[in-house]
Amino acid sequence: MTEPRTPCTSPAGTACPESAGESCPGPGGSARPEKLLPGETRTATAQASGARLTRFVVDIGPLRTSPGFRLLYLARTVALMVYGINAVAVAWQVYALTQSSLHVALVGFCLAGGQLAGLVFGGRLADRHDRRMLMVGSRIAYVGVVGLLLANTLLPQAQLGLIYLAALAGGFSSGIGAPALMAVLPSLVAREQLAAAGALSAIALQLAALVGPIVAGFLIAGAGLASCYAVVMAASAITPLLLAWLPRLDAARAADEPPGKGQESGQKNGQGALAEWRDGLRFIRRSPVISGMLLLDLIASLLAMPFVLLPQIASETLGGDAALVGVLHAAPALGALVAALSSGWTRTLRRPGRVLAAMAVLWGLAVAAAGLTGSLWMMLACLALAGSADTVGDIVRGALLQQHTPDALRGRVSAFWLLQSALGPALGGLQMGYVARRFAVSTALLAGGCACVVGSLAAWTAVRGRFRDEGAPGIDRR
Repeated sequence: MTEPRTPCTSPAGTACPESAGESCPGPGGSARPEKLLPGETRTATAQASGARLTRFVVDIGPLRTSPGFRLLYLARTVALMVYGINAVAVAWQVYALTQSSLHVALVGFCLAGGQLAGLVFGGRLADRHDRRMLMVGSRIAYVGVVGLLLANTLLPQAQLGLIYLAALAGGFSSGIGAPALMAVLPSLVAREQLAAAGALSAIALQLAALVGPIVAGFLIAGAGLASCYAVVMAASAITPLLLAWLPRLDAARAADEPPGKGQESGQKNGQGALAEWRDGLRFIRRSPVISGMLLLDLIASLLAMPFVLLPQIASETLGGDAALVGVLHAAPALGALVAALSSGWTRTLRRPGRVLAAMAVLWGLAVAAAGLTGSLWMMLACLALAGSADTVGDIVRGALLQQHTPDALRGRVSAFWLLQSALGPALGGLQMGYVARRFAVSTALLAGGCACVVGSLAAWTAVRGRFRDEGAPGIDRR
């Protein structure tokens, strides 16, 4: 895969001077040997080389310039760490109770079902009420969900049904708050910083996903499952306290929204909930970029979602325990973290649609390769590659979504996006769990990865025209 060629940029985003006979390499390229011009010094040449390197470095501008974003970023980092620990704990507990990856997938499906119900309310509420209070309320509810998991673990015999109930409740609370979380970002950072904010959020996500599973694995193997849930519950209580310090964040206060933009989007007096949701769906259908992104992402998540198989891979393929499950969960996060830290190049994409398609294909190839190996290190490498591809795609998708959606619709469009992001992996996990149970875990990985590659290429052929000349905030199309 080659990146679309773009001019070199300085840290300020201005184009580097180019002249005939000189080259401006892209990622993976190599520059011609530099020749000093009359009056030019080695220091100037080194500075120019440094400017090229900064093209790949993540932009921390949103953290420097926006106190609100810093507060939201800290709260989200804590919440993501909690999710990373809790996901491994629940997966390990379910697999220990049932010895079935299908049950692990079913718990994920319950989580997605609860999130679906929450999104039905959360998307509309985020377009009509204080988004800060929605986020705070959802995080308080999540503390209760973790309390239920802890209480269940302390029973003489943990009940699988209570885990399913906790998954439903956790999904519902997430669905209520997640659209508001996505919709407030343009209210806290400048429009041109949306891609940079997305990259920073990806770093927080992957740091949490890297550290959280490892912490969970060692907590479970050492202090026990109940102690793991106790840590999660204590950390969960911090998030709503941080979010409460944010200012009131109504939809009308979104940054840089032109007057009157999005007024057709369901804010009319007396319009019912169903009609407002139809407005959101109609907008997605009429937006070639957003509908194309949804299709590409849905295919990849439906056909190749390997995470429900990690407990089975650790136990059967690699002969490990809970600590190894945590390591396997951390591998995609490590790859994703490296991708996010070096995501500066996404600011200068000329054809972001091609990048989305390439990342979907790379995800499928990595999953298929994982099905061909029984080596721990090769398995970790494949999972890390998959995580890297997924994060690059997420950064580009997030920036495009924010740019192409008016503020009055961001809650509902974000809810549709999150719905797809929840149901796609849940259904994909179910099908891979079934294939692994019916045949073998290696068969599920290989078949799913190959199907993802073929499906992504077919989808890109169908939607490639929709991305022509489309860019995103922070994605410079010079």
